[in-house]
Amino acid sequence: MDNSHKNTSEFSPFLEKVLQAVKEYNMLKPKDKVIVGLSGGADSVTLLHSLYSLKEALDIELYACHINHNLRGEDSDSDQRFAESFCKSLDIPLRVFSVDVKGALQKHQSTEEIARKLRYEKFSEYAKEIGMIGKGGAKVATAHNACDNSETVLLNLIRGTGLKGLCGIPPVRDCFIRPLIYCTREEIEEYIGANSLKYVTDKTNFSTDYTRNKVRLQLMPLLLEMNPSFHRGVSRMVSALRKDSDYLEEMAVSALDNARLEEGVYSSEKLAALDPPILSRSVSLMLWEKQVEPSALRINGFTEIIKDGRGKINLEKNKFAVVRKGRAEVQIIEQKYRERKIKKG
Repeated sequence: MDNSHKNTSEFSPFLEKVLQAVKEYNMLKPKDKVIVGLSGGADSVTLLHSLYSLKEALDIELYACHINHNLRGEDSDSDQRFAESFCKSLDIPLRVFSVDVKGALQKHQSTEEIARKLRYEKFSEYAKEIGMIGKGGAKVATAHNACDNSETVLLNLIRGTGLKGLCGIPPVRDCFIRPLIYCTREEIEEYIGANSLKYVTDKTNFSTDYTRNKVRLQLMPLLLEMNPSFHRGVSRMVSALRKDSDYLEEMAVSALDNARLEEGVYSSEKLAALDPPILSRSVSLMLWEKQVEPSALRINGFTEIIKDGRGKINLEKNKFAVVRKGRAEVQIIEQKYRERKIKKG
């Protein structure tokens, strides 16, 4: 991080932990514009308030963005009003997006998956808008913390993950940063109390209908009982594994570049000749290029038809993985359906 940042020795241990993550992963530089994803929950309120407390030391401009998913009726609207009130109290510009998650739901997608996709699309959209105003980059800060990271690692392990899944939540990905990645939920609650901050509570967080909540409410307490330093242990593990994963990712980028025939189209023969760890990562990158979430099912399906030398699979609505005549690509194909006429009588 740039040495022009002001002296930070006067900050609390919690804020020092935030600064440690920002510095270690080079998340921010002076004059950056930072958009905080504000749901209104304890984590995002803490993130916005902590960056607000550090904005002069970091020399950044702060903005906030709230996504109303319209999934919980009046509770969703109440969360939006809270976000508006909180930002007004700190004099921080807030942009609100209203999205139709249920209307966007597609086959093979969960409500959580499509909500996340729409949320990140709106974050990216706002970041581009803010980035065009004046000088400096535009970053989006999300409130993922050390406990979220541990939960993600466990969830991926339960689902049968590869190396990348064991790396948990990346501290930095494109314009997205996670300044609370070293902070536990307990530390966040202490910060909330010490600063007398209010926040909203999503009742669905206490429902064990969701797998993540089962991990958080049932499995995590047992693991912490066995090892109170579990979150720190996970942080050390993912830090080491991420170095290996980053190296393989670099090799995949190089391999994909070597296989490129034209924009978005690649030699299926060159891809098929790659070692499995590099091939799967190359396919993942191909999916990202077309804004397709690279799930294990999609990666494995695409990899299979690459090895077969031909084939076509539906990834999501109007998007297909296609291998034909030595060419592999993700195609956007509008589906046409014939209208069935109902015979009278």
